[in-house]
Amino acid sequence: MHRPRFHFSCLLRATLLLSVFLISIAAVQVAISQQDSKAKLKQAQQYFNSANYDKAIELYSILVQDRSLAREEKRIVLWNLGRSYVAKDLQKDAKEAIGELLELEPPLTEPDPDVESPPMMKLYYEVRKDKAGSYEVERADPGIKTIAILDFSNRSIDDRERLHPLEKGFSELLINQLTGVIDLKVIERERIQWILDEIGLENDPGKFDVNSAVRVGKQLGVHSVLLGSYINADNTLWLGARLVKVETSEILMTEDVKGKTDKFFELTQKLGEKVAKKIDVTVSKAQMEARTETKSLEAMLAYSDGLTQLESGNYKQAYAKFQMALKFDPGYEKAQKKIDSIRAWIG
Repeated sequence: MHRPRFHFSCLLRATLLLSVFLISIAAVQVAISQQDSKAKLKQAQQYFNSANYDKAIELYSILVQDRSLAREEKRIVLWNLGRSYVAKDLQKDAKEAIGELLELEPPLTEPDPDVESPPMMKLYYEVRKDKAGSYEVERADPGIKTIAILDFSNRSIDDRERLHPLEKGFSELLINQLTGVIDLKVIERERIQWILDEIGLENDPGKFDVNSAVRVGKQLGVHSVLLGSYINADNTLWLGARLVKVETSEILMTEDVKGKTDKFFELTQKLGEKVAKKIDVTVSKAQMEARTETKSLEAMLAYSDGLTQLESGNYKQAYAKFQMALKFDPGYEKAQKKIDSIRAWIG
């Protein structure tokens, strides 16, 4: 009696066909899963945008466990989950979401403080501090230069009260103009305010000196700190600044510029160019002009006043000031971003 003989080639062909079939099935399942995840992600974002934070949290929490999500998508999910928890005042849950997000680095997670709400930024700084064991600012390149620009002191004789909001306005302008320069990291003023609160140092520009500048700089781990002041008298504006090297407390630069009061944007740019030159970074006049978002003094005053209200937790007053800034300059993007960032907190 003869037994049937199976050729090895036939068996191999069958095995290959089965493998291809199984891989195809797996690929289809992955594709379906990815489509489902993208649909859930879109739905979760719609819930968040419509302030339905409970539903947003429900979907984002499911998506966090989804293994089909790409790494960048998971980063987005975790950040939006943290935002949703903050909106519901669930601080502990928000910190856990941010902590899980930071575990996905690199690249660094660097939220835009103009876009994010103040409560979200504060939690981000807290989680950063807990993760690093210090207040020092993180940076992708350890060799990059870092600078903190403190609020300016108002010493004006004329229009002192009217120009008082520029204590924050001048530092904001310089930060904007120097941010984005190659080989330089400019610390956002929100982080500076947070560190001042953390170490118990009052944000009173009139009391800032070299010692307080060095103290702030050491906590942040920056190379230099800029102190500034301004005087308005007889329709002439004088801007002065001192650049302090944190490591040695050495004053690297003492500079001033002056001109007509209505030319304060140009004066700030001139001062910024001198600062950049002293710390050996290259920035062109065109770059600084491009990063000056408004040329309206009234818009800048209203915006700066809004920053004061925002840092005091007066969201409704801040909202009104940012709206006023937009009335003076409808193209003032930073004012619009601030309005959007606090909309959920004005009731």
